[in-house]
Amino acid sequence: MTALRRKSFFLVWLSMLLFSFTVGAQTARPAAPSPPITDGSFIWQRLNVEASSEISDLLRQQYDQSRKTGTFPGYRLQLYFGSGVQARAHAEKVRTDFNNLHPDIRVYLIFKSPDFIVRAGDFRNKSDALKILKSLSAGFANAFIVSDEIAFPGLVVQAEIK
Repeated sequence: MTALRRKSFFLVWLSMLLFSFTVGAQTARPAAPSPPITDGSFIWQRLNVEASSEISDLLRQQYDQSRKTGTFPGYRLQLYFGSGVQARAHAEKVRTDFNNLHPDIRVYLIFKSPDFIVRAGDFRNKSDALKILKSLSAGFANAFIVSDEIAFPGLVVQAEIK
């Protein structure tokens, strides 16, 4: 029995010794600071991205199609959805209230028989829509993010698309 106790004591001691060391992979190391951009160039002008010509052709086709239709896949906030006798009046009130709160964001009143829908914004990504959604007051408690075809961005630089 004493030999068994000695072995178990030794194994417990050895395991405590091995597990008491810190693991170096989980310690935070400061990242090397990146050099500041001093020449005024944008990051995509300094990146060297290698892609096949098929990917570039597909991107060009998507760009051309979006240019033709005037729309682009994106996100909007849906503020109201309803039908009935007073649906149009209520939709216009929601539209006016949102315009007063955010005059810089475009609001759309859409009629898809028999429903009136009020959507706001032309957000290229979901995080931009989420920022506005979180800032809305209690008057828009039922608002949510929907994917939609948004107005084509007017300020697209040709260097981005090449």
